[in-house]
Amino acid sequence: MEEYLYSLLSDVLPCPVSLGYFSDGMRPPLVTVLRVSGRREHTLTSLGLMRGSVQVDCWAETYIEALNISNLVRSALEQHSGGPVVLSRLTSERSGVSGDVSVVQRHSLTFALTYQD
Repeated sequence: MEEYLYSLLSDVLPCPVSLGYFSDGMRPPLVTVLRVSGRREHTLTSLGLMRGSVQVDCWAETYIEALNISNLVRSALEQHSGGPVVLSRLTSERSGVSGDVSVVQRHSLTFALTYQD
């Protein structure tokens, strides 16, 4: 599922996308994707779908740039279904804003996903 999200976001975003964390030396803007939870639903006769959460962090040098990138992510993933993803819902968003201009700004989105693995 992470590989699918990586491919989907890489196709629509104007910046690099990393699974997990970005490497030393990478400069913003960039996006990181991290699975933060997951559990399997079971049926009486078989294994069911997975339900979990994915956090997408949008990193940039300015808050406005991080917010603009997060809007592109939101457009791509909110209510998305395709590939292994049955449904994606935005459940929260938050900002890591700093008044220090030397600090990278972050806007985070958390999506609840129902997916096949």
